[in-house]
Amino acid sequence: MSKFLKLCSCEYTKVVKKKSTKIMFIILILSMLASVGLTTLTKKVTDFADEEMANEDYKTALQTEIDTLKHELTENTSLDEASKNELKARIDVNQFGLDNEINSRVSYWKSDVLYTEVFASKMNVYNYQALEQENEAKKEQEKADKLCEIIKNNDFAGYINYQRAYQKSLFDAGVLKQEEYDAQIYFLDLVEKYEIGKEYNKDDAWKTSMYYEIQLLKASMISGIDQTTFKALTEKTYKEAENRIKIDEYRLEHNLAPYAAGDGTSLGSNRKVYDYMAGSFIQFVITVMMVIIAGTSISTEISKGTIKFWSFTPNKRWKILLSKLVVSIVILIGMTIIASLISTLVGNIFFGAKNAQGYLYVSNGNVHEINYVLFSILYNLVGAIEIFVFMVLALMLSTVARNSAVAVGISIATYLGGATIMQIINLLVKVDWIKFIPFNNLSLQSRIFTGDVSYSASSMISGLTGNISVGFSLAVLGVCVFLMIVTMFDSFRKRDIV
Repeated sequence: MSKFLKLCSCEYTKVVKKKSTKIMFIILILSMLASVGLTTLTKKVTDFADEEMANEDYKTALQTEIDTLKHELTENTSLDEASKNELKARIDVNQFGLDNEINSRVSYWKSDVLYTEVFASKMNVYNYQALEQENEAKKEQEKADKLCEIIKNNDFAGYINYQRAYQKSLFDAGVLKQEEYDAQIYFLDLVEKYEIGKEYNKDDAWKTSMYYEIQLLKASMISGIDQTTFKALTEKTYKEAENRIKIDEYRLEHNLAPYAAGDGTSLGSNRKVYDYMAGSFIQFVITVMMVIIAGTSISTEISKGTIKFWSFTPNKRWKILLSKLVVSIVILIGMTIIASLISTLVGNIFFGAKNAQGYLYVSNGNVHEINYVLFSILYNLVGAIEIFVFMVLALMLSTVARNSAVAVGISIATYLGGATIMQIINLLVKVDWIKFIPFNNLSLQSRIFTGDVSYSASSMISGLTGNISVGFSLAVLGVCVFLMIVTMFDSFRKRDIV
């Protein structure tokens, strides 16, 4: 054992002293600083776009839309009655919005009520009138008038109370089942408690996305059909939807924005954006570093002739190769942990430690939070599993091909292009056997830590990977690594190294 440890010590010293290792470590640090710059740039770009939208003359835009709709209504003779009624309803709500300065950039809830509920009621009015059902038309007109009055008075609380009464009337009339009614009241309670959409605030836009996600999840649970994939919910996916609602509620309660909200535009806090960018850079740089270390470990020694010195020692060949593999693993784990800690330090310096969020998960029906630093390390260590696969590939190619350029080049090309090619194959080929392809079993981070993205996004990720379980992916990757290790040990043992 002491001889083997000495082998490992010698190998570690050689790797650490390499210029390439030092250069890659410096690049790793610089990439984190680059993440700070990119985060700041992203913030400026989003703020500029937000300001441009705020300065947009919505009154002129509304008037133009009204004129266009009126022209369509009078000039297009091919329109059927239903299409005409829809145009009339759109003209009415746009005119009301213009007269009362209804702008989603000022008050989201008023804009939402006007262009969804009032619009639907106005369209029903015209449709019922066309069918000469005056009583029904009158009811819908009263509903539209009541909502318009609430909007004019900016009565947010009045709208909540109106909706509660309206949902109760639907329940009493048998239109809504108990479960559906309870869900509607639950939604209204959320809107009231967290004042979702009451006033426009771009920093709180994610709350509206969380609210819509909860609605989507509730609808899926009630119907038994996943509203994102339109597949029947299993016991597992039902539980996942239930847990996601708990996490979303926790975020609303504690004002914790996710990295990416369901609308695809809300990026949460600057710290969350930095964490995402820094994590991506860390994985890429460490992958390149480990591929270079592994891809040059055997081939360089053979090309330089230094491998001959090992043949004169009492160490067996398999121990020599094993020491290189062990040292590579130790460096990979060590660099991952060090990079995670440095990334945390840089994030704390530029974006504040108080803005660092841990990871949310549900256990025994309750939401728990993993400490930020621990989560950062765990997240990057999961990414290190993927790096380990490509590192072993590079080491195998270095041993078999005995050419550093071939080993490093093929490994990096496979790392960069494999996922893209696999996505194309997944879209074109619909057979079960493709789940055994190694590239289909990577991206473990996004499949294990799903709490920072929307439910729709996590469902899409699951769909792209064919709903492959994490355990299955680890088994496939384990088999691949085992075969590569057997191949390189067999090649190193049989071939002449002198």
